[in-house]
Amino acid sequence: MPGKELDSLIDELANKLLQVRDPKTNLNVISKVYKTSEIYHGAHKSDGPDLIVGYSWGHRASWETTLGVFSKEIFSDNTGKWSGDHCMAAEVVPGILLSNKKIRYNTPALYDLTVTILDEFGIEKPNDMIGESIF
Repeated sequence: MPGKELDSLIDELANKLLQVRDPKTNLNVISKVYKTSEIYHGAHKSDGPDLIVGYSWGHRASWETTLGVFSKEIFSDNTGKWSGDHCMAAEVVPGILLSNKKIRYNTPALYDLTVTILDEFGIEKPNDMIGESIF
């Protein structure tokens, strides 16, 4: 399903995901839906999913879902502790890089982090890697 038809379906799914609400609180479950065609770069761009869900604060996919199990319940309370995960929208939980070095960019991106770490260890970034060291 190439071209406009695929783009239309992806847009429709993204919009519908953004409308999902928690039945107990009526809050949006999903804060952001990332189109991987807009956020991925490089030779392996097509290997990613079409959409990535960024959940709102207090929401995420269930542990069962991550293991490939489909529960009959759409929503369930989390009764276990979360030690952190990567399911929330980046805009909801922005990352912080702790350093005593001055960051030379006003708006560093996540892909700059890997390049920065490589640079700190004196390792040259691969040719197909995007991003720059932030120091």
